[in-house]
Amino acid sequence: MGVKLNSIIQRREITFSELKGTVIAVDAPNIIMSLMNFRQKNPTLHNTKLILDKTQRPISHLYGLLYRIKFLYSKNIFPIFCFDGRVSELKRIITKNQLNDFRITQKRYKNAIKSNNKILARKIALSKEYLWPNTMKESKELLKAIGVPVIDSPASAESQCAYLIKKGIAEFSNSQDFDSLLFGCPRLLQNLSKSLRRKIHGRWTYHKITPLMTDLQQNLTKMGINQFQLVDLAILLKTDYFEGIKRIGPKTALKLIKQYENVENLIRHKKDEYNFSQLNPTIILKIRKLFLLPDVLDFFEENLFWNPPDKGRLFYLLCKEHNLNKERVSKNTEILISNFYNSLKYFQYELNRPKTIQKTLDMIF
Repeated sequence: MGVKLNSIIQRREITFSELKGTVIAVDAPNIIMSLMNFRQKNPTLHNTKLILDKTQRPISHLYGLLYRIKFLYSKNIFPIFCFDGRVSELKRIITKNQLNDFRITQKRYKNAIKSNNKILARKIALSKEYLWPNTMKESKELLKAIGVPVIDSPASAESQCAYLIKKGIAEFSNSQDFDSLLFGCPRLLQNLSKSLRRKIHGRWTYHKITPLMTDLQQNLTKMGINQFQLVDLAILLKTDYFEGIKRIGPKTALKLIKQYENVENLIRHKKDEYNFSQLNPTIILKIRKLFLLPDVLDFFEENLFWNPPDKGRLFYLLCKEHNLNKERVSKNTEILISNFYNSLKYFQYELNRPKTIQKTLDMIF
């Protein structure tokens, strides 16, 4: 979902020429979720708008990732995909044991396929216990076959992306949510799409989009607050971790935080005007810690490698496992491989690149 900061955050348009020769940390769950929006216009057979293969599983994310990486390489951009780890206890209050549910439903799905029970297989494949965990699993397998670095964050993917930028391993983070800014992400990219259009939710229409970049420090300076206060501002709004305070939107939250400096002072002065009954000191502390002191994977950049796409592995995952069109997969894989090597050659002649890329170059050339 993400916190709604659109009305108080300034973004500027950014061109792909400006992104040429950069490393981008990708909030994988967020971007993969957007790829799932590619659906059938007139669903009939499957009784679902999701595009399914013969095994009754969605395939939009598979084609989407293949095309996305091919496109990024064509622009001389190297991605790192970060995935969520454990679920925050603030979310776990209303979240079931997803891993255990997935393991159980995975066995049921395999049994349904073996018995050729497509109706049951479809029901399981589209269930909430199976669909999203399996989508993440398949996405990781595909990205590794493509040769893209995959990081399993100890906690949130967004915090891991922000860390990579702070350490100078990546230049930008790519996510459609503004939560990345709460984790201290210096530079956030949104609308990073080849088609430069996005499907309107719930409708079969699209609107034009432009790649946008948000500079965190510039926005903090403009708003007259610091990173700590930005997190306090978000506490007042609806996020993945708290329902927010009714009748307080982004502009009002900014005004109140600037006036009272922090949430505690605000509660003391405005307790008769707003209902703060659900916002206790423990929750405030936990949310601040979650954003300001996130749990991330700390490693040396030499552990990250971009490898040549594994054509055989890609063919197995896409064509054998999902029965995707062999000619279509083969054609796009060849372009992907060509784009990869062209991008590597570009990075080879760029100065002051991350050691991880140079090490990859040394291994290949």
